[in-house]
Amino acid sequence: MTSGTSKQERIERASTKAGDYEELSFNCAQGTLVALQEEFGLEGGKELLKAATYFPGLMSRKETCGALLGGLMAMGLAYGRDKLFDPSWSTEKANQEMFKYRQKVYRYCEAFKAKFGSTQCGVIRPLIMGRDYDTMNPEDRKQFVKDGGKKKCRIPPEAAARIAAEILLEDD
Repeated sequence: MTSGTSKQERIERASTKAGDYEELSFNCAQGTLVALQEEFGLEGGKELLKAATYFPGLMSRKETCGALLGGLMAMGLAYGRDKLFDPSWSTEKANQEMFKYRQKVYRYCEAFKAKFGSTQCGVIRPLIMGRDYDTMNPEDRKQFVKDGGKKKCRIPPEAAARIAAEILLEDD
């Protein structure tokens, strides 16, 4: 933790950045991911950012919220494995550690769901926008932007980053 910076300040900074990046890029997954990477020094590079490009595309299908996925990617960087297999993972200690991290990720998803009533963009977006949009339709997409979609859609990334930051700071 940076000297003189409280946990709450770090949580707020990650949350605000995630919202700012959503407005800048119009990509809730990338914005959430990058905000958490920057705040917590999580590696990943441009390949990971690139991999998150189409997660908001799931919103067109009204599936999993991109902000939730961006936070999951950041938590994977913090807690995940960097090999497909390692024999040392068969130990009881390794299994307990992985279970501890899976519990953290589960709590992250459950807290996000509690905040919005769902993890699905098709439920969340109408909740924050007041109506649904078919963002694959060019006219409806223009209306979405005109109705303040960029500003209103910062709410899920801010929440996702806040929840993930709180969990990432538990071990500090």
